[in-house]
Amino acid sequence: DGDRVYIVSNRCAILCLDVEGLKNGNQGYQDEAKFMASPGKPPVKPGPKDADVIWRYDMRAELGVLPHNITSSAVLVLGDLLFCTTSNGQDWSHENIPSPQAPCLIALNKKSGKLAGEESSGISKRTLHCNWSSPGGGKVKGKDAVFFGAGDGSLYAFSATEFKDEKDGKETFHLMKELWKHDCIPDEYKKDKDGEEIKYPDAEGRSEIIATPVYHKGHVYIAVGQDPEHGEGIGHLYAIDANGAAGDITGKAKVWHYGGEEFKRTISTAAVADGLLYISDLSGFLHCLDEKTGKPYWVYDMLAAVWGSPTVIDGKVFLGDEDGDVVVLEHGKKMKVISETNMDNSVYTTPVAVDGVLYIANRTTLFAIEE
Repeated sequence: DGDRVYIVSNRCAILCLDVEGLKNGNQGYQDEAKFMASPGKPPVKPGPKDADVIWRYDMRAELGVLPHNITSSAVLVLGDLLFCTTSNGQDWSHENIPSPQAPCLIALNKKSGKLAGEESSGISKRTLHCNWSSPGGGKVKGKDAVFFGAGDGSLYAFSATEFKDEKDGKETFHLMKELWKHDCIPDEYKKDKDGEEIKYPDAEGRSEIIATPVYHKGHVYIAVGQDPEHGEGIGHLYAIDANGAAGDITGKAKVWHYGGEEFKRTISTAAVADGLLYISDLSGFLHCLDEKTGKPYWVYDMLAAVWGSPTVIDGKVFLGDEDGDVVVLEHGKKMKVISETNMDNSVYTTPVAVDGVLYIANRTTLFAIEE
């Protein structure tokens, strides 16, 4: 964002970095030497090619959150605010949420790194496993909004501009305004035929949301999924009317639903282009659907699990899989495979193209591929 880079570290901290590093001087945070050193080791003298940390926000220290396994979020920058998932979730027992009152989504001032707002919708206490979805941006009735796929299986929309201040003793909380939420788990997947609750993480039951919500032309596209260690299970993909969902938790704002036996749970984010929607599931199937109706045009079998997301580049669809294969298909209503290349190791990431160069990362190597 301009001359700043924002990342979330595996230490549950949000960092603001200078694009130029220490080459143009040390700005903001001044303790890089100590920060770069391993625990218990002496400071490391930084050089001009080292990172210049502008500010650092420690979510564990400031919010009391406990990430499960790992902190997982990309940041969303809207105006002067930066939105981020805290990854609050269960502890090692998978039965207890140590911080049920802690927020799952926060907003920081992107210039100072100070807390500007937090969700207060009670997501943490309903979390099934953890909150790993990255926030997505869009509009609700013409105003900036943040869409969040939560660990309780619901899609939330929050105002990106309106906050409510509430005092608790001497402390003031800046609370995000919830615009709407949509339960992404159909009722028939919550209880079995005998009326008994289907226990999480059963393959036939409910799931959290790990994928990033995608906003496109007034609709939000989102799919449910679980930690890949839980294996395969029933998935659900939705198109939600962002404007019509206000106050709706019953599914009335649903434009279409694609799921059940034909679509498995996923951690992948949808790609939308030219009236078509592409999404992959953990079972290794790439689905091409009509963006407006959810009608499937074709399904391609990757023959391996998929963790990353499809992307549309230059009239082609790219997708990597756990076997290390990257497939390139023709972007269109008819399935046509152009090529398939093995990258020597699992490709869990999404291919990215910038200025004529295609970047693909496997588990050990980053490749830059030029035409």
